[in-house]
Amino acid sequence: MFRRRLQPLSEFSLASIADMVFLLLIYFLLASSFVSQAGIEVQLPQSTSQQPTKGPNSITITARGEWYWNNQRISKEALPGLVRKALQGAGNDPSARTITVRADQAVTVQELAYALSLIAENRGHVVIATRRP
Repeated sequence: MFRRRLQPLSEFSLASIADMVFLLLIYFLLASSFVSQAGIEVQLPQSTSQQPTKGPNSITITARGEWYWNNQRISKEALPGLVRKALQGAGNDPSARTITVRADQAVTVQELAYALSLIAENRGHVVIATRRP
């Protein structure tokens, strides 16, 4: 009597594809926040130690002898004032008194010692950034 015609669906549901794209977007946004490297190209020395927590401030020394404070290029002569100001305002909180030093593996020990001594003179803590082998 009544015969039903079976016709193929002419619509395609995009809901499942939209969900997958949304989940991938969230994944990459979260994964990219865990990899926080400065935009300054530095060949870090190798180390097998665990990754310590980074300080709120950083000093970067490139192979060309350029100095950076928190990813802003500075002169070497400006560094003592910046370190003193940052550590005086940090109080007694050890994490706030930590400065991360990122030095290229081609940097001389003299340059690295200069940065480390400035931090030590102002009773700061040092984290030296390295890369895994």
